Amino acid sequence: MLRQIQFRAMNTDVGIWLWHAARQAEAWLQDAAQRFAAIEAELSRFRPDSGLSRLNAAAGAGPQPVSPLLWTVLSAALDAARRSQGLFDPTLLRPLQRAGYDRSFEQLPPNFPGVPALNTLEWGYQRIDMNPAAMTVSLSAGLGLDLGGIGKGWAVDHVAQALAVHGPVLVDAGGDIRVIGVAQGEPWPIAVQDPFNEQNDLLTLALTSGAVATSSIGGRRWTRNGQAMHHLLDPRTGQPSASDLHTVTVLAPTAAAADVAAKVTLILGSQRGRGYLTSRGLRGLLCRRDGQQQTVGRLPLSHLLARPIEIQEEYVS
Repeated sequence: MLRQIQFRAMNTDVGIWLWHAARQAEAWLQDAAQRFAAIEAELSRFRPDSGLSRLNAAAGAGPQPVSPLLWTVLSAALDAARRSQGLFDPTLLRPLQRAGYDRSFEQLPPNFPGVPALNTLEWGYQRIDMNPAAMTVSLSAGLGLDLGGIGKGWAVDHVAQALAVHGPVLVDAGGDIRVIGVAQGEPWPIAVQDPFNEQNDLLTLALTSGAVATSSIGGRRWTRNGQAMHHLLDPRTGQPSASDLHTVTVLAPTAAAADVAAKVTLILGSQRGRGYLTSRGLRGLLCRRDGQQQTVGRLPLSHLLARPIEIQEEYVS
């Protein structure tokens, strides 16, 4: 029997599907929702009492003790930064705030005045010092962390792995999806939404394992001093990505890996982004700003009539 729960967490819609006959499955799903809430409470940059916000407030004040959860996600973020040679960088909080994204997205005003020029010392993952023996983190003065680029995917993986001991599971948080196991041998049908027409789907994937995530410049947009802005910043400039890509969907073993790869690919652009995915053995769908599409690798397409789970990119807060 397919059990389901839907709720809001991390400023997005979350859906969880678990294949299990026991009535106890309802309690397992409620526990999963509580796990999401706990992760958000610790990683949100918009909650002043979160562990992340307290660490950001202590930038320049020396080593700070952090929770095991924050330590684990930050470690994963720094590993992703090193592997991507800095194209993924969790220290872009200050440039993101200067761009205007300084509060939860639904609270943003329609336009912002101009802001001072960026200081390149405001970001750089190399300026984080982690001490494993003491479980402390030191941020250089002026530095700020935003774990939105990996935190949501990490949460999806964490909850999926916890539920998978009970049966086949799919966890979807705003387009970050992780699948573990299949129900009665049938793959999970997952529709990829057309980024230029939300009423249409580009294709439907058939997942039996692994993850898929989408990054787009279309979901989180605002205006600063008359200039269109979006939330995907290029760490090389501290400004919104100016590549030719609008939306990228990536398949990877984990949702966190897919999340990072989608963002890096979008920043690189269609030509270099395709090479990036290919070199890492990843598959994906690239949609350019002009509407043209490219596939990387052979996508597992579904031809089932079952109602698919919709993928649409949303940003974590």
